[in-house]
Amino acid sequence: MSSDAAGVGEIGALEEKPASAGGWPAARVAYYTMFVLILSTSCSQLDIAIVPYLGPAIKADLHLSDASFSLMIGGAFGLFYTLVGIPIAWFLDRMSRKRILALAITVWSIGTALCGVAQTYTQLFLSRFVVGAGEAVNGPAAYQITADLFPRERMPRAIAILQIGSVAGPALTTLISFLVLAAFLSMKPIHVPFGLIHGWQLIFIIVGLPGLLVSLLMSTTMKEPVRRTIPGQVSGVTATPTTLAAGIASVVRDYGQALAYLGKHWKVFAPMFLSLLVGTLGTGFLSFNAIFYQRVFGWSPTKLAGLQIFPTFILMPLGLVIGAALAEHLARRGRSDAALMTQIISRLVAMLGILWPLMPNPWLAWGLSTLALFSLGMGGPSQNAAFQIVTPTELRGKMTALYLLFYSLGAVVFAPMVTGFMSTYVVGEANIRWAIFIPSVIFGPSSLIITLLGLRPYGREVERLKALEARA
Repeated sequence: MSSDAAGVGEIGALEEKPASAGGWPAARVAYYTMFVLILSTSCSQLDIAIVPYLGPAIKADLHLSDASFSLMIGGAFGLFYTLVGIPIAWFLDRMSRKRILALAITVWSIGTALCGVAQTYTQLFLSRFVVGAGEAVNGPAAYQITADLFPRERMPRAIAILQIGSVAGPALTTLISFLVLAAFLSMKPIHVPFGLIHGWQLIFIIVGLPGLLVSLLMSTTMKEPVRRTIPGQVSGVTATPTTLAAGIASVVRDYGQALAYLGKHWKVFAPMFLSLLVGTLGTGFLSFNAIFYQRVFGWSPTKLAGLQIFPTFILMPLGLVIGAALAEHLARRGRSDAALMTQIISRLVAMLGILWPLMPNPWLAWGLSTLALFSLGMGGPSQNAAFQIVTPTELRGKMTALYLLFYSLGAVVFAPMVTGFMSTYVVGEANIRWAIFIPSVIFGPSSLIITLLGLRPYGREVERLKALEARA
């Protein structure tokens, strides 16, 4: 028996060969798959969105500064997210995506529940580390599967449907937060054999457990879609190895191929990667919203959660609908850059509310800040759809992982730290409004300019891919 054959089951255990390609999946299959992916994304967003509302209580019980809190919310989560996302994407390009994603959901759900029993800052930091490891899989897997369910012309709508999960997660979180913060946040700690369970810890346990049911549903009912390629877009990848050594070599080789493709088409991809990183650096306010309103205006996290129900349940879904409709309208008018143009328009909308942290009245601040959520709903799907449209199927998992690496470094790791460290060490925690405003006014417009520079190369690339498909 050869060494390759001997390794079967070590790396190839998750491999699943889909049925041969034909037409696009039946509507009921495609939309059921989207439904399960929405549940998965909702679960991941539940954990992310709940933390800012628990921030004041976590800081008080663990005696944390804004800087230490930002390390826990960003550094711990984002570091493992970054480290795991890159190698796991290689498996997503070759093996059963639904099985890998189902396993990941289980991991991050357990990690979230572990946050509920953490007794020290170090334990909470490590629990967030586990959560990041699981959630590193969700983005690359979900986008890759979605791209194999719908044709290019419907990609903005498909990504908008997928991002219902990104909207539903925070929306459910605000609703859950509004209902449970008053009930559990100020409750007397529960004595357990290993220490105390505070109200904020109980909430972590509540939001972590539903993911286990979603993992079971995905494993047993969702089908693996056929992978679709464009002949001539990229040279074929090597066969799936069956030994560990061959697997490591293949990961390095395949990522070299992905980087080579990005380098060859740098005029298309460099603006997309750079604008994503720069733009997300100004979003640290999302992690400090509850702290800001409590410190500056005296609003409790419970009150803020109740108010946030409106923008998360109404404005973000409205943005999704308007953004998808606008992208399809521009595409019908013959614009190959429709998805990217929609993203640019959404960022212009966000600029209208950039002064919200400086408002003297909490209602003015809250009202202007809702424009950011509307803009996020409007432009988020188009931003991701634009990337998927020009990414080769053979490299989609790896290239999406690299793309989301820039997102996780910006939004998850550095954005909270930029705000937290500026608050603690630069402007002072009493001046948190400036720690929020300064990054927004620097990074938001810069990201918009970078995106504009990439608009024309992106349109030409879409036209090139259409020509390749026509010849095939």
